[in-house]
Amino acid sequence: MHISIWLTNPVVKSWNASEDQKNMLEKALPECTVSLHKDSKSFKANLINTDIALVWVFNQKWLEIAPKLKWIATPSAGKDWFNIEAPEEMIISYSAFHGRIIAENVIGAILGFIRGLYFAAQFQYKYQWPREEIEPYCDTLKGSNIVILGFGKIGNWIAKLAKPFGAKITGLKRTLINPPDFFDENDKIVTIDNLDLILPKTDHLILALPRDKLTDNIIDKRKLELLPSHCYIYNIGRGNAINEEDLAYFLKNNIIKGAYLDVFKKEPLDMNSPLRGCPNLLITPHSSAIAPNFLDLFIDEFVDRYRKWKK
Repeated sequence: MHISIWLTNPVVKSWNASEDQKNMLEKALPECTVSLHKDSKSFKANLINTDIALVWVFNQKWLEIAPKLKWIATPSAGKDWFNIEAPEEMIISYSAFHGRIIAENVIGAILGFIRGLYFAAQFQYKYQWPREEIEPYCDTLKGSNIVILGFGKIGNWIAKLAKPFGAKITGLKRTLINPPDFFDENDKIVTIDNLDLILPKTDHLILALPRDKLTDNIIDKRKLELLPSHCYIYNIGRGNAINEEDLAYFLKNNIIKGAYLDVFKKEPLDMNSPLRGCPNLLITPHSSAIAPNFLDLFIDEFVDRYRKWKK
């Protein structure tokens, strides 16, 4: 079995496969041969011998020069990353390891907001001593209601990191599932049609949704009006889930307390976006999954899937 790796990114170094990942794969799967490619030309030239491709992108036309190809695996979590019409027997797999990285971003953003750190930093550059100014932003996570809209693998990791702080978790899914073993009597999983009933009791609303027609603008003006004024919103799923104009209005008028956004409808975010200039908004550039061990986690997950596939 020959595995071809072509994972390069011009901006994020940790999203580029190295000899370390190649060696990891060879050590874990000694029955396989592994080749590492730094550009599309090298990768395409080797497709004739490739059984499994580990890639960020794949062109539909490349299937014609890959007669042995059985499996295309990508580190991306979103199924909107690339779309090809593959033979029915071919495996197209997306990844689920991101949650343990992204969850740290979310917990960091929550603590940055409710402990006044984000707001204190704004005053720091004004050479002020802002005890009085940050007091309204100082709260604790214990006993707060965290609502996770889209309780998949990423949502599960966020909940897992939040529980030791004493938060209460409500996970929303399209279909009911059994709650994870770290839930207690204060936590619950409910279906998404209960969203309107849940929002008025929400302290932290976290969106971890995929991109599809059902999630387009799921948080709009009407939903925002249901939130209490002290609520914070976090989006680490896909940018289509929030009506950005509505959110900007609620933030600029302090109708809700603040928001952290890592994803947007258009990326990079337009300089003239209404979200720009909101003082209670924390923006990161779709970077919540960046970490030095990103591709190590991907290789670990792939190896586990491969072994189960070969059984």
